[in-house]
Amino acid sequence: MSKRGFALFLTGMIIIIAISVAAGVQYYNGEQRKQASERAQQELNEKLTVQGWYAYEYHKLEGSTVVLFTNSDETILGLGIMNSDGGFSASTWDTIEEKPFDSIHFGNTTDEYIGIRFNEKPEDVAYVRLSGSDWSETYTVNDPRDEGYVMSYLITLDESQRGRFETLETLDGDRNVMHAEEL
Repeated sequence: MSKRGFALFLTGMIIIIAISVAAGVQYYNGEQRKQASERAQQELNEKLTVQGWYAYEYHKLEGSTVVLFTNSDETILGLGIMNSDGGFSASTWDTIEEKPFDSIHFGNTTDEYIGIRFNEKPEDVAYVRLSGSDWSETYTVNDPRDEGYVMSYLITLDESQRGRFETLETLDGDRNVMHAEEL
């Protein structure tokens, strides 16, 4: 084999090894994040259970886990955030008044969320619209083509929406307003 052929062969082998190592490291890091996220959810579940709360759903987001929860008789709605370092903060809202849906707004220094619990005909709620004086955004909650439905929904607010929302509406599959609430 010539020197040039050997150099090409050696370069090719080094490239293959570098790609393999990079893929292995990426896989390992992904598994570590997944395990950390599962541990955070388990710790969060334990904290909630000890305090008599029941989770509707968990949302695993970058750097944190967000949970929408309630008490045993569902008269309180809560929204909690557990950071990857184990720090937990939460807010609760008294929901004794019967309404078509309940919502709770909560955030920490970097993120803000609106948690929604559908009380009346959740199977008919296809979309949720959040709006302010000069903007509106519609979120798909239940795909009208699917048979299943959810009982709750979480909106992650981006920086442009924070502090600028005024109204929350539930919409049916034809985008007709079912219920609206001033926030």
